[in-house]
Amino acid sequence: MNKILVVDDDLDILEVVHILLTLNKFTVRTISRGESVDQEVREFTPDLILLDVSLGTTDGRVICQRLKSSPGTSRIPVILFSAHFDLVNNISGCHADDVITKPFEVADMLGKIRKTLAASES
Repeated sequence: MNKILVVDDDLDILEVVHILLTLNKFTVRTISRGESVDQEVREFTPDLILLDVSLGTTDGRVICQRLKSSPGTSRIPVILFSAHFDLVNNISGCHADDVITKPFEVADMLGKIRKTLAASES
C-alpha cells in the first residue's frame, strides 16, 4: 500500500483528501504546517507528497525545491496543489512531478497520483 503525505494548512481539505485517499487504499498522513515536512518525511517515509503551494508563511514551492535537491528525498514524487492559478503556473524552478488545481475533481486527483506513483516505480 502506497504511503502519501498530504500537506495543507486548510484542515477541511486535509480531512477530505485523507478520506478520499484512505478509501482508495492509500496509507495517509496529513500535516497542516510546512515547517513539519522534513520531520514527517523522515518518520513516515512517504511514496508521494501532495503539497499545497500556499501554506501560510511557508511556500510549498520552496519546500518542493528543497526536497528535490536533497539526495535523501529527491526520489520522492511531489504533486503541488493550489487554488491560486498564478502560483500553480509558476512552479518551473521547484521540479514538482505534477500539479493539481483546487477545486479538484476526485478522479483527476486520483489519476495524477496513480500516474505519478507508477512513473516513480518504473
